[in-house]
Amino acid sequence: MELPELDLKDVANLKNFSGGIPLFPLSSIVFFPNTLLPLHIFEPRYKEMVNAAINNEKIIGMALLKPGWESDYYGNPDVYDVIGMGRIVSSEVFEDGKINIILYGLKRAKIQEIITDLPYRLARVSIMDNNTNTKDEIYRSKIEELIYKWNLYLNEKQKAHKINVNTKIPLENLTDALASLIFSNVFDKQRLLEETNVLKRAEIIIHDLQTRLEIVSITSHKRKEIMEKRNLN
Repeated sequence: MELPELDLKDVANLKNFSGGIPLFPLSSIVFFPNTLLPLHIFEPRYKEMVNAAINNEKIIGMALLKPGWESDYYGNPDVYDVIGMGRIVSSEVFEDGKINIILYGLKRAKIQEIITDLPYRLARVSIMDNNTNTKDEIYRSKIEELIYKWNLYLNEKQKAHKINVNTKIPLENLTDALASLIFSNVFDKQRLLEETNVLKRAEIIIHDLQTRLEIVSITSHKRKEIMEKRNLN
């Protein structure tokens, strides 16, 4: 989905937040604050949910389905209780009723209660704030250094794997951007969503980047050895 130009003024204003949001559970998406998420809505209950949200606070909770959801998808399969809250910042309704929306990530939230009276689930949630630290700049600089090294290792054919992110943003935003961008496993992402300690999130990301660099270095060294042996033969 091509992203339109978005007006994000006051998008994160939660001054009058009611504390209740509809839930959109998916098996493949973990949604982080300050990121954008385009969605194509086609299932009847979620079209109803989106239309209701558009006419209300425009807020939806993206919840990750727990393993085993396949046997009860059209019911109410279990979800992880830490979710990503997002506000609809763009919507397009088609003639057949399907809807394209874009969510802007607001906050982490924890489900306190789920209500199932409607075709979709509503949740009463509490907002989870980040725990920051004076060491943020040290960790941000380390992440910046590792990303620079990673991108430097990649050649033209591997450019799709480069990490393109603004490393100058606050560490809490940077860790969320990287959690969304570089981790492919949804359960790794969920672990990072549940972690409100910014430095702990940074440590997980630093470890991942260091491991990537070690693997690339070993692979590059082995490839060089193989080429040298071929040239000798």
